Formats: sequence, structure tokens, C-alpha cells
Amino acid sequence: MVRNLTINEYVDLDLQGINKKVKQFERILIKNEIHIDKRFNKWITDFKKIYGSRYANLQLYIVLSLLYLLSLEFIHNYLLKNETPLFKQKNTIKNYKRIIGQVEALYRNIEIFEFDYFEPILSFSVREDASILWELIEILSNHVLNLKIDPEYLFDYLIQKILSPIIRHKIGEYYTPPFLVKRMVREVYSFGDTVLDPCCGSGNFLVEILRYINSQDRSNEEKITAINRIYGYDINPISIYFSKINFLYILREQGPLIKFHLYILDFLSQEGSKLDTKFDLVIGNPPWYTYRDIESIYYQKQIKSLAENLEIKPLPKNVLNLEVSTLFFYKANKVFMKKNAKIFFVITKGVITGSHASQFRNFKGFYNLKIWTFDKKIEKVFNIDFICLFAQKSEIEFEYYDKEIPSLHFKINDKANDINYFSNIELKQEKINYLIPYCVEIKGEKRYTKKFILKERYEELFCIRPSYYKKQFHKGADLNPRNLIFIKYKKVDDKLVRINPDERIFKRAKFPWNKNEFKDELVEKEYLFKVIKSTELVKFFVCNYYYVFLPLSKKDFSFNYSSLSKNAKCFYDKINEIYLNYKKETTKNNSLMDNLNRWSKLINNRQLSEIKVIYNNSGSVLKSAVVQGNFIITGDLSFYATQNLDEAYYLSTILNSTIMTNQVQIMKSSRHIFKIPFDIPIKTFNPNNQNHQKLVKLGKRGEDIAKNTVDKFLKNNNFSKIKIQNVLYAELGNILTQIDEILKNEFEE
Repeated sequence: MVRNLTINEYVDLDLQGINKKVKQFERILIKNEIHIDKRFNKWITDFKKIYGSRYANLQLYIVLSLLYLLSLEFIHNYLLKNETPLFKQKNTIKNYKRIIGQVEALYRNIEIFEFDYFEPILSFSVREDASILWELIEILSNHVLNLKIDPEYLFDYLIQKILSPIIRHKIGEYYTPPFLVKRMVREVYSFGDTVLDPCCGSGNFLVEILRYINSQDRSNEEKITAINRIYGYDINPISIYFSKINFLYILREQGPLIKFHLYILDFLSQEGSKLDTKFDLVIGNPPWYTYRDIESIYYQKQIKSLAENLEIKPLPKNVLNLEVSTLFFYKANKVFMKKNAKIFFVITKGVITGSHASQFRNFKGFYNLKIWTFDKKIEKVFNIDFICLFAQKSEIEFEYYDKEIPSLHFKINDKANDINYFSNIELKQEKINYLIPYCVEIKGEKRYTKKFILKERYEELFCIRPSYYKKQFHKGADLNPRNLIFIKYKKVDDKLVRINPDERIFKRAKFPWNKNEFKDELVEKEYLFKVIKSTELVKFFVCNYYYVFLPLSKKDFSFNYSSLSKNAKCFYDKINEIYLNYKKETTKNNSLMDNLNRWSKLINNRQLSEIKVIYNNSGSVLKSAVVQGNFIITGDLSFYATQNLDEAYYLSTILNSTIMTNQVQIMKSSRHIFKIPFDIPIKTFNPNNQNHQKLVKLGKRGEDIAKNTVDKFLKNNNFSKIKIQNVLYAELGNILTQIDEILKNEFEE
């Protein structure tokens, strides 16, 4: 459990202390053999499907148990209107069960307590060694019941407060702040609409619609009819449970006449019996996670197949980045929406910019699209770039790829300080922009709509036409996991070296690849290779390089396990075993070597070339250099192998130009560049072309300047890439201006 949500005007929870008590309680439950309880094991089985095997553990069970017990306190306080908290009363466990019985008797037509996951905790709570449980309940109850936020948002607050965002974000849970929910509902809901939230969580969108219904000047019968047209699905039983309690709170005046259409259901798999209703409005915040985040091979296959059926499957190179939220959008259209029905989702910004969503952006079967964007103050609430996407279901399945899409930009009062999830703010529409794709590509029979950009920025682009070089550049080798192969070495003799992990690669390493797995290992020097990463690249020059251990032949990069030298074989066996122990179930590679050579990016003739042009695959500024010598290029760079050194400088010079950076910034998604520079028709190098020769000379001068600048920093032991780049941009100013003047003429032709 970690800190995630803070409301500044209140005394905050001691989360460190709560964590400590949870761990103590965990040890008590283990001692009392909770693992043999069938109900606990049923929870484990069900929640592994939601959170994965790593996170569906006893500690998460305890946290959800606390939330469940707090929900009974909520019912006692807000629904049954009792002032004395249950945990302060005698016979607490009996009172909890009495509350459950009272609610079930009041609402006989609604199944609220559908599970018995937490019965072991209720049963255990009568024991003498359960005092720590009551301490936790008291701390949380005292805190929550004194918060000055609307009761229907208390579960949102608790979940975000005490459930780690690492766990929530693993399954794509990002809660939508009430101020945004209210504005979205106000925009699209009409009284009497049949509504679905396909991943309703604790019911924010639906609760806001219920509040709107109750606020209208309508008869009670009309209101009940409208209420009974509200549906919510969610894969998580606890989320549906919290939704039901929030519904009970909002609809407490309507009593037992209401129906709850809230179902535990995987919207994407179509499992369940509640799929025959068609809706006027589908609204919500679908999960924000990608294909690569899915642990189950079976579910990955389902998702890939569904993307194919919905005609939004990315190209193979982008499949890992397939966003699950895009499947919700198209699945809703295909199965759940009436003709002309509305859909309005909070969704990641990548769906309008990323290459993985290029078929999604055809918007086949939709019309009347609108996009909402927001200023930075609002985006910080999610801590991730997002938009709201509106559309209607068309009567014909035409593609929307060539239409302008209005983009409404919202802001808050300029005087407002930092806002949080529960801030009571009014969103103000600042302006309307119009978005269009910068390019549409046809591959086979499929259409790929490129990133949406502002209409006025489209006019800044040169002609969009693939360059000859687009097919010549390739990504480098994905040399992962880096903690197993990136090394520093000390010479032992002419043949042997002693190696340790290179500490530089741990800066951004993530679990489980963030640990030192070996120390002072002995290997043959012939298995050390020089490697270039984007971290060492500045304009026109590579500042430094790395060493890696690879069980390959220096001559042709071939891998022959049986012919490895003694020490290299022993070390490879060790790191291969570590890799196999930690790799994901969904990773299909059967060995570390298979992983290092994915898609043959390592073992190929291109990597053997002694002249390469490289550039960075991500970032906001294009940087390129000519590399000469025996260097392997890693996957954060793209490169072109050539035997013509002048051609290499020609290409590097173009890629370093300010013009190319500006063009790429218009076309690229949030961070990836990859082959986007070659959507601009860079001409094939011609040694007889005077402009091309001028660019070669300017590139060589740029390299000299960059080298001298880096050398000065090295002599002063002041090696900071940021400082180098800042000085270098100033030093290269005149050269970059000359390059841009030549390229303007080249591209305008």
C-alpha cells in the first residue's frame, strides 16, 4: 500500500503505519492457516484473472477485506443512518452480519452480497489475536467518516489511497475525477437513455446519471423507469459490489422499486447472459493497459483475435502496444449500440497519435466524432496524457479517415492552484481546433490512418512520400535484460577478463531486471562486444559506448553453444537460467539467446558492417551520427549499414537538421520516432549532386565540432550529456542554418 491520493485540507493517513499493521496481520493469518480455507482460495483463483498471479496475494486480500468491512460501516452510517460506528459497539461481528441481513431483507430483488470471499476474515475477527484488524478498521473509519467529500466517492478515495497504484495501473484502473464525470454526463446524457458503462468500477459515471435523473422535475414513475435503464459491467466483483452500495445510497428514497443492472462481466469476452440489450449511450473510462501487460497467453490470444475481428489490429511490430481501451470502443459499436447511439470515453491520448492505433483511427462505423483535450493542470490528475473521445454509431460502416475532427480544448481558471481528484472546478471550453491525419497508407487491403495533427500544422509539412531509405534503416538489437549482459571488465591475462554488471544500466531498470545477478565472473575476452546506445548519442557524435557479454563468434556473429569456450559457456548457462526463471509466461523465447536475437536484429550482416548511420528511435529532437568500426547497435537506435562513407555523412547531416526535427515533431506520436523521418522523401545519395556533396562536408564539420566539444568536457571530468548538448547546439548553429537552407531547396523540388 502506498501514498497516491492526497486531500491537502485534511490530516493525512499514516500509510507507513498501516502498511506495518497489514504485514503483522498477514503473519497472523498465515500462522492460522488461512491458505487452507476454500473461500480464500476461491478469491485467489478469481482475482488472479484480474490482477495476475504476482499481485493476487494475501496482502491484497487483506486490503480488499478492509475495504469490504469499511463498506459495512458505510451502510451502517449512510444507508441505515446509525451514528455510532459498528467497530465501537459490542459484538461487532454479529452487528456486521446483522447489517448484511437487514440490507438483504430491504432489497430482496437485488443481489448485493454475491460472494463469500471475506467470510474467513469475519469469522477470524472474533478471535483474541484479531485486535490488529480492529485497529486498522478504527484508523480507516475515523479518517474516512470525517472526510468532507460526497459519500458516493468514499470508495474511490479509499481504493486510490490504500491500494497501490502499481497494482491498479497494472490492470489499467485510472479513476475519473468527479468534475470531469459531471461535465461528460451533462454533455451527452438525455433523460430516459438506455445507458451502459462497460467497465464501471465503483460507478462514478452511472452515479452521476442517477443524480441527474433524481434532480429532474419528473414524476417518480418516470424517474424509476429512467433509473431502470442504467447498466454497468465490470470484471471485478468488488467494483460491482461498491457500485451497488453507491446506487443504494443515491437511490435510498426510491426504495425497493428499483432494479440494479450491475453485472460481473468481462465486456470483451462476451461471457455472461446480459448481452442482449442495445444502448443509446455507452460512457465510461475503459482500462488503460496494453497487450504487453497481459500475463495470460490464453487472454493474449483472445485479445489479438478480437482486434482482428474488429479490424483494428496493429501491424505485427506494434501489436505489443495494442491498447485494450480501443477494443472497448469498437466492441461497443459492433455489439451494444443502437443506430445513432452515442459513445463517450475517457481514453489515452495515444489512440489519436500512436502508430499502434492506425487502424483504430479509420473510425469505421462511426460519425460525428469529437475530441476533448485539456490543459496541463487537468492532465496532472491522471498523470498521463488523456483525451475524451465522442462518436455516434453510423448506419453504414464507412471509414472516417479523411474527415476533419473538431477538438475542443478545456481549461480551468488560471488563478486555480494545483487541483486534485476531488477539486470542485468548472471546466471551461477555451477553443476549438480541427484535427486531420498527416497521411493515410494502404497496405494490402488494409488502410492505416496516421497520427491526427492540427490542420494548420499539416500545412507546414513537406510532401509526404516514403523515401527509398525507409526500407534501408532497421532497429538495432533489443539487448535485454541488460543486467545480465552489460558489463565492466578488468583484464586477467591475454585471453581472460573478470566482469561485473555495468552500473549505468540500472538507472531505469524495472523489476525483476533491476538486480545485480553476478559478481567477478571469469570469461574469455573474445565474447565481449562494443555496443552503442542512444544514451550516448548527441548531434553528429557518439560520446561513449558500452561492453556486453554475448556468446557469439566475432567473425560472423553466429551462435554455437557447443563450441563456446569453457568460461563463456559456464557464464551463459548461469545468466540463461536466471532469464528463464524471471521471464513472463507470455514471452515465447526459449532461451536468453533467443531473446537477444529477437526478429534477427542481432545476428545479421547489417550489424557486421563497419560503416553505419544511426539515429534515436524516441525523443523530441532527432540526433544522428556516423559510426565507424566494430560496434553493435541497440534497439533504442535505428541504423543503416553502408559501404559508402560519403552517403553515411549525407544521411546523418539530413537527420541532424532542424528541418527534419520540426517535420518529425509534427508527425511523431508521444515519443516514438522510428521510421517517421523517411516519410519525407529524402533523395537517394548522388555523388555528382553538388547539394549532396555540400551536405557531406557540413556533416564532417559537424562531427569535428561535436568531437571537440565532448573532448573538452572529458578533460574537465564534467561529462554531462545535457550540458554537452546545450553547448553543442550553440556551436553547431551556423552549420545547422546552412543545412536547412540546402534542404529547403531539396524538398521543395
